[in-house]
Amino acid sequence: MATHATETIGGISVYAPIGAVDTQSKVLAPRLASVRGARIGILDNCKEFADLVLRGVADVLQREHGVTEIRVWQKSYLGIPSPYAQEMASECDAVINGVGH
Repeated sequence: MATHATETIGGISVYAPIGAVDTQSKVLAPRLASVRGARIGILDNCKEFADLVLRGVADVLQREHGVTEIRVWQKSYLGIPSPYAQEMASECDAVINGVGH
């Protein structure tokens, strides 16, 4: 089965993804009861303004909600799954991902 096709809509040729999704569902991590005392990871994929928003979120989490540690990963990984997932999972209680715009 094809996984994509091109269709013409209003005289413009567009990419139309079709076919079955080839990923499996995963169980989500349990929700934290509180962020007080937590170690929070911030994943910034370097899109425009993401760093400003994420720094603001980090400041509020520490100042108003008792987060004890913020660790930032700030590297562009161009739309692929984060190569830092294992490292973040071992060093953080929760991770916030910012994508900018």
